[in-house]
Amino acid sequence: MTKAALPASAVVTRIVVLVLGLALFFDQAGALQMLHLEGAGPGVMMTPVYWVSLLAPVFYLAALWAASNVFVRMANGEAFGEAMVRGLREIGFCLMIGAFCAAVVTPSLVYLIGNRFTEMRGAQFDLGVENVTLALVGTVLVALAREGQKLKSNLDEFV
Repeated sequence: MTKAALPASAVVTRIVVLVLGLALFFDQAGALQMLHLEGAGPGVMMTPVYWVSLLAPVFYLAALWAASNVFVRMANGEAFGEAMVRGLREIGFCLMIGAFCAAVVTPSLVYLIGNRFTEMRGAQFDLGVENVTLALVGTVLVALAREGQKLKSNLDEFV
């Protein structure tokens, strides 16, 4: 039995995920700017801020990978079934978690790490347009998956 070839949309999406993942891993500018260490040496990858700054992008890359799986299902002619609902839900949750990390977790942890956990009061938020938009798009995808599942079950009752 031969395995079906991946559709071009899935291949391109997976290549983009791999390229962005590698670029994200090796790009040190985000961590350097957060700590104002533009002239720092190569050891910046060992700082906790560098790894905290990777939280949101990792979830966004996971959402893209899930999207490539949805492209595969669509190319295989799968109906809007359980697998498609699971894929949309996975994309939505990854976007929502990534946006939460970008808006709440990363700024708060960078603040706490920056002051060496000496001042534990308060938190910092980054409620920029991008973070709120990605959170809402994720919410819409989860809601769309839920409604699609309800519609599918209603249609199955008629048959």
